[in-house]
Amino acid sequence: MSSPGSDWQPSPGIVNELVGLLLELQNPSSNQSQVLARLDAARGSPDYTGYLAFIFSAGEGLSLEVRQTAGLLLKNGLTASPPPPISRQAWAQLQSGLLRMLRHEARPLRHTAGTCVAAAVGVAGLPNWPELVPSLAGALAPEAPLAATEGALDTLFKLTEEHPRALEERGPGDAGAAPNDTLLPAALRLFAHPSPGVRAGAVAALNLAATGMPAFLCEAMDDYLQGLFGLAHDGEPTVRRDVCAGLVQALTLAPERLQSSLPQLIEYMLGSTQDGDEAVAIESCEFWSALCEYGDDATVLRPFLPRLLPVLLSNMVFEEHDDEVAEAEAAEQGAAAAGIGHAAERAADIKPFEHDWRAQEASILALGAISQGCTTGLAPHLQDLVGMLLPATASPRPMVRCIASWALARYSRWMFGCVPGSSTVPQATVTTVVQTLAQRCLDANPVVQKAACGSLATLVELGGDGLPPSELAAIAAALAAAVQRYGRRTLRHAYDAIATLAERVGGALGVEGAARDALLPPLFSRLLGLPDGDPELLPLLECLTAVAQACPGQVLDRYAEPSFGRCVGLVAAAQAGVASGALEEEEGAQIQVCALDFVAGLVESLGPSVESLVGNSPLLDLAQRACSPPSPPDVRQAAFALVGDLAAACAPHLRPRLRQLAGAAVEQLAPPCITGRTISACNNAAWAMGELTVRCTGEEVAPVAQGLLERYVGILQAGAGQLPRSLRENAAISLGRLALVCPGPLAPHASHFVAQWCSVLAGVRDGEEKEHSVRGLCALLAGDAGPALQAFVPLCAVLASWKAIPGAEVLAESAQLLQGLKAQLQAMSQWDAAMRSLSPAVAQKLAAVYGV
Repeated sequence: MSSPGSDWQPSPGIVNELVGLLLELQNPSSNQSQVLARLDAARGSPDYTGYLAFIFSAGEGLSLEVRQTAGLLLKNGLTASPPPPISRQAWAQLQSGLLRMLRHEARPLRHTAGTCVAAAVGVAGLPNWPELVPSLAGALAPEAPLAATEGALDTLFKLTEEHPRALEERGPGDAGAAPNDTLLPAALRLFAHPSPGVRAGAVAALNLAATGMPAFLCEAMDDYLQGLFGLAHDGEPTVRRDVCAGLVQALTLAPERLQSSLPQLIEYMLGSTQDGDEAVAIESCEFWSALCEYGDDATVLRPFLPRLLPVLLSNMVFEEHDDEVAEAEAAEQGAAAAGIGHAAERAADIKPFEHDWRAQEASILALGAISQGCTTGLAPHLQDLVGMLLPATASPRPMVRCIASWALARYSRWMFGCVPGSSTVPQATVTTVVQTLAQRCLDANPVVQKAACGSLATLVELGGDGLPPSELAAIAAALAAAVQRYGRRTLRHAYDAIATLAERVGGALGVEGAARDALLPPLFSRLLGLPDGDPELLPLLECLTAVAQACPGQVLDRYAEPSFGRCVGLVAAAQAGVASGALEEEEGAQIQVCALDFVAGLVESLGPSVESLVGNSPLLDLAQRACSPPSPPDVRQAAFALVGDLAAACAPHLRPRLRQLAGAAVEQLAPPCITGRTISACNNAAWAMGELTVRCTGEEVAPVAQGLLERYVGILQAGAGQLPRSLRENAAISLGRLALVCPGPLAPHASHFVAQWCSVLAGVRDGEEKEHSVRGLCALLAGDAGPALQAFVPLCAVLASWKAIPGAEVLAESAQLLQGLKAQLQAMSQWDAAMRSLSPAVAQKLAAVYGV
């Protein structure tokens, strides 16, 4: 291997050791677990990232597979939290090596390099890599080598996907130009490149950039559109597909720019919908939905309808082949159905039955597609429509049965009276539809099974708790039988339908004996019988989580202990597997999330009776570990949610761990850790700490009060536009619960945050959480009226924000606080002025509720 010029020189011994591990990793007969464990141990070594970068970029004598593996490990290291340590010299070599690899002749290595570049920009930022943009711009020049141009386009796409804001930031060092101001014009010029791959890459990159409307495209939109039109009849199908995608997107982003050329655009899309390349046809079908959503004026589209509708219908004709071909055709069929659905109000009547089964199936598909676009015209004919569709569910052709089941569900909102003006549907008809779809769930054909499960889920979603017990029992029995009969490919759809049933009918599932007795045994039996690592476990756990939350605790008693133990074991095994390298982080995270969510559902359902299960298991150790890095954000989200549920059910088990759990929450709520990817984990961390601290004593909470206070106040002071409302409200509630049990450490700082706190708390809906928080506010201000006087207006807004009269305790404590403020203000002859500063509605509410 050759080493590029750099102050940092890798140790040949370490390089050889890592190369040996990478070679072993490619050998299927080696002990993969041991190899992964040794690689995992090496991550803590100084400049581990630099060594991977060196092997990837300078290992010319190594196989492509070894170098690509080094690159992927490099990317994983760069995206880890925190990334492994690397010296400045090794970082400089990493950057120069990646720039060189973007021009490599081997496409897999170029693409891996592009992925690593995007990851490195996420670590250091574009300003700390001044060579990157000029290097990419040079590679995007028309005269640049083909490999370099393809590598640069791939990297531009990935940077646009992962760091769009960074590409728009303007720096003083380059005359105020943003990276996009240099890179996007260069990519636009490549629309005329002789290589089809380059043209496709350039269009894809510009299409992606256009979603954020960067400054360059705002000014050059006409040039971009002209470039797309210029490639409309390109000989490469991938280019034509991306042209269609770009034009559809432009119709929603800048419709005024296309207004004058809409007839020509419609003509082009009409031809593309008949393109011999399936991907082009699918993409062009999206245009018809976009066009109909773009405006209500039918005059532009109407002249084309006699030609458009037959084309869409022909694309909806399904040929019965094997499953792989069926799945491929389904995408084009679905896109055409969506298009005809949006065009439905401009269409003539479609008659659903023909002798040719293919035409019959396409007509039924069209009938389902127009169910929402022709509400007014079809509403009086619901009974006849259902009568036509029911026999088709028994057709000898599986695809006719499939589409008929789907179409029935499309009309279910009429069956349950959700459409004004529709004819009344007899209950007997609804029952017949339910029974028919339940029968189709047990169809021998997997495609029909999938459609029937989805249709039953739609029916349940709309019918909800209005379903009579007999129909609920019929649906449950069919889905329970499906769980025991289906193969892997369709079982997921049965689980989804059961989850919808549980979520929609709620407690009725646990109360209705026939439905409960049909569903629970096969579901819990599968949970206990499937081996670890079985891919079916994840959708099954998601389904069971919904079921556990819907059923009362006594219904789950017989299943609680074995299922609780199974899921605790899954979490433990996943954590151990990720730590050792035996499991990929993503796979381990999915297992942990699903298992933790199910345990949380059990805890919520069982309540305090879960105490014995928790006390006799390692669950708390596992949950505590899952609340902190290196656990990924989705695992932390699930773990904090479980902590909150456990606090409500069996707080004594958590109170000894308050300091560790609060420390994890403080870490999660640190400003740099609050990102779009972690916001759900932050929400749950703030909420869980409120659930736990309100059940602890002041002495227990005092050591962690200051750290939690700083995080809550930081969130409240961030402003409404910077953080989601849900996070700010959770912080406000948890701050109040903290103040309720431990006001002392908080009081000296009250003047700095009471106003912002009250502003958020006023918008929180009534309930126990708000009552706790307002009582905490009163406790905090009881000893010092100064902060209350400074924040008099927002404080009064909180006390007047109840939609209903709150509990006696919060009412009394609020009244006492107000009376004390009134006395002080009256002594200073300022009470009347203070009351005039309030809105009339707030002043009236205070007088009516508190007598002030």
